[in-house]
Amino acid sequence: MYKAKEIKSSNHDRILECIYRNPGYSRRDISELTGITPATVTTTVAAMLQEGIVRELGEMEEEKKSLGRKRIALGINEAYGCVVGVEFTAEALTACVTDLAGKILYTTSVPHSREVGNRITGLVIDHIRQCMEAAGDRNILAVGIAVPGHMDEEALCLVSSRSFWKSFDGKKIAEACDCPVFFENNVRCMAVAKYLHDPSNTPSSFALFHVGYGMFCANVSEDELYIGTTYGAGEIAHTVAVPDGKRCSCGQQGCLQTVATEVAILENAAVVLKTDQNTLLRNYTDTSKKLTIEHVIAAYSMGDASVRRLVDQALKYLSISILNIAVIMNPEKLFLHGKMFNDPVIRRNFLEMVERRMDFLQNHYNLGTVEVMKALPTDGAAGAAALAILRGFCHA
Repeated sequence: MYKAKEIKSSNHDRILECIYRNPGYSRRDISELTGITPATVTTTVAAMLQEGIVRELGEMEEEKKSLGRKRIALGINEAYGCVVGVEFTAEALTACVTDLAGKILYTTSVPHSREVGNRITGLVIDHIRQCMEAAGDRNILAVGIAVPGHMDEEALCLVSSRSFWKSFDGKKIAEACDCPVFFENNVRCMAVAKYLHDPSNTPSSFALFHVGYGMFCANVSEDELYIGTTYGAGEIAHTVAVPDGKRCSCGQQGCLQTVATEVAILENAAVVLKTDQNTLLRNYTDTSKKLTIEHVIAAYSMGDASVRRLVDQALKYLSISILNIAVIMNPEKLFLHGKMFNDPVIRRNFLEMVERRMDFLQNHYNLGTVEVMKALPTDGAAGAAALAILRGFCHA
């Protein structure tokens, strides 16, 4: 549920975001939630209705008979316009068009390669234009770009340890578009999508922990996406999991990234492929260069003992990190996102690990709940589209 926030710059912004977070609420409900006077809510909503931004959903059922005016439920008019979202990672460049309810209307994708990395700025622009053409005569309100790292907001360049993104130029992308363009970390974008488009399941304070090629933890606190004062906020990958462990790309030893990402799991699986003649991984490939996380997941599900040991080791470190997040940040809910957890066996085993760790003191600390999201290839791009809605529509 949306709560009143003083930092919102206008009543329009606060009311519109409140409607997103509380679809089907009336003007009176919105007034009570936001603290904005009923008269101002009525006037503002009237203007929104006239512009076509919101729509009336019909009369609300009253618990008690009332002689007064019937309350009318309100909702976003998802057809008012649309947005474009783009994500690029070490796996793929994906772009999509969504309506204002987050429904994907069009998508396009190209696998990552060295050439894609070298041409990333031009390819992002090309995919944005392709999406705009696919949108036809729909009103494009904004573009969101989900980046695999952090953005320097002044230079609009990417702050990342990956050398293949060094040619990324946010200024060129912004200049190539006729509408506002917004940039943010891709996992934070996915958190924005949960916040806007799944309000009934998403509390005002939650965390979203993504595990994939890399890992990151986005935090929403009291309806605000937490950015932090440095690039370190959310970098759960560089918390130390194994003191004096393997050297990480950041210079530290034993970072969580070195033991629990898909990259780390694949490195360990390559050793199993080389040394274990009976591993089920050999059913898929005989060379580590062609080994994929999908192969590892399949072998795990079929009970490969060696693969289960290495994956369970990664899951153990992840479960410890989730407990730490629950204790330190105390989100009402923690969403876990990653293609590994789409597998029912891995998901069940991992949630059992988490439950055992979080059940100390009979959970008197109220550590919240952990929920696994189904991971889709379009999640990052759809998150970027949600960012465009939040910043280019709700807070325009």
